[in-house]
Amino acid sequence: MARQYFVLGIGGTGMRCIEALIHLCAMGMFDDTEIHLLALDTDKNNGNFSRLKELKDAYLEAKGRDKAARTALKDTFFSANIKYYEFSPDYENKSSFKAVFDYDTTQYNNREEADLADLVLTKQVEDFNLRHGYRAQTHLGSMMMYHSIIEAAQSQAGNDMKNFLSELTKASQNGNPRVFILGSVFGGTGASSIPIIPQAIAKAAEIMSNGAANVLQSVYFGSTLLTAYFSFNTPNSTELENQKVIATSDKFALNSQVAMMFYDDDTTVKQTYQRFYMIGTDNMAWNPMARKEGNAQQTITGGSEQKNDSHYIELLAASAALDFYNADESKLAENKRLTNTEYLYRAVADDGRLDFADFVGTEREKEFCQKFGMLIVFALYCNGEDDFVESVRSGNQKEIQEFKDIDVNQVEALKNYFRLFFVRKTGGGSLEEGWLKQVYRSAGSDDKFLFNTSLFNPTSYKELMKMDWNDSLYRNEGTGKDNKFKTGLFGSKFNSFKKEFISERDSNKSWQNITNKGEQLYKLVFDTLAKLYKFK
Repeated sequence: MARQYFVLGIGGTGMRCIEALIHLCAMGMFDDTEIHLLALDTDKNNGNFSRLKELKDAYLEAKGRDKAARTALKDTFFSANIKYYEFSPDYENKSSFKAVFDYDTTQYNNREEADLADLVLTKQVEDFNLRHGYRAQTHLGSMMMYHSIIEAAQSQAGNDMKNFLSELTKASQNGNPRVFILGSVFGGTGASSIPIIPQAIAKAAEIMSNGAANVLQSVYFGSTLLTAYFSFNTPNSTELENQKVIATSDKFALNSQVAMMFYDDDTTVKQTYQRFYMIGTDNMAWNPMARKEGNAQQTITGGSEQKNDSHYIELLAASAALDFYNADESKLAENKRLTNTEYLYRAVADDGRLDFADFVGTEREKEFCQKFGMLIVFALYCNGEDDFVESVRSGNQKEIQEFKDIDVNQVEALKNYFRLFFVRKTGGGSLEEGWLKQVYRSAGSDDKFLFNTSLFNPTSYKELMKMDWNDSLYRNEGTGKDNKFKTGLFGSKFNSFKKEFISERDSNKSWQNITNKGEQLYKLVFDTLAKLYKFK
């Protein structure tokens, strides 16, 4: 039976961390796992939220359109079975603190409460629009998010928060499930939510179960403490006047320092979290909106325009979620018993060069190297000029006729996933950046990020197809340097792959144990690439 894992991504940074986590799932790093994935943001129209939903739709439909038939698998691509949920507090009709708090009535009927609100909240904080998040106002955000979760649990109507909590409650009554929270400590929604999430979901589960569930007693909690790693334009006076409150990146470093002092000192946090992963960069030079020239002079507080580029640190955060999932239970149990919170961090090379071990440790670096690289190659064989997946689906490969009845929608979902993962071919033949190219760029380009630089240099589809990724996928030193295959004097990458694919199909029948035709094909591609790149 597949293991269960519960993951929450909170705020804009949390959305991008979930994106990285989904890519780890596509690589096969969460084998034989059912992941309950909750995306939680106040800004439901946020561009990063929209991109995440497009990615999760592509992942899920690549596993098959029949939701009930999706299952967790092992030693293949897309092996994790993701159950996706999303939750946004409803700020459509009541979009400010004063409206939610019913300030005018409270001021008349309960002056003491209104005076207390005025004491701890400035007028601008009481009046700004909550639809774009809590804007680094964590004292407000923690209270608002806690009560939003409680209200969702108390609601008579169904919602994804209740569905997520129902699954967590069942798991907690039958064992010790693990919950991991992905978010930042320097911004608004994530910084507001990380301290209160365990208490909030525990209280909500108690409400839903009529007191039967004790989540805090049975669940292991872990989280990222993700400090400032990017900056953006400083708002002008007109924007500040219109928006009331805007988070400014010049305060992010200070916010991070104060947050770390809080986490180190707060008793409630120590009683609820068993492990924290401290993650950050030594500078904030990364501008996640740099490519969007139209926004060069505008500060984006949220909404559809806020679609920030991805950063390698979000992959580090997702890798922390992977580490927590595989952590020794006896250690987590000891931390829980002693109300001890363990702090983990990982240092990288002084020159900023990133290696596979920096993300997953030395024990799993070869596995990560293999699965990451193979997913890139699968993307190239799927969305490349040979388009292997579509060619076998349509029966154009005469020696391969087993997969003609793959659902065409499943194939299109797979292709769309790979466009989001690596690069998208535009109408003119140029390449639009996907997640991987953005992550590579965030690491400083050159040879600093895991793979051979030549993989990221092509600016056109034609150049990309000419690249010898069979021989030059990995860098010339370190893990992966010996994992390559030759095509022969008159051979080609595609023909070498096709020949090995047929051999694997005929010699290893494990792919037949999978019921979904598309996933049978993914399994065969996985095993074929493992042999070609000498991982088997």
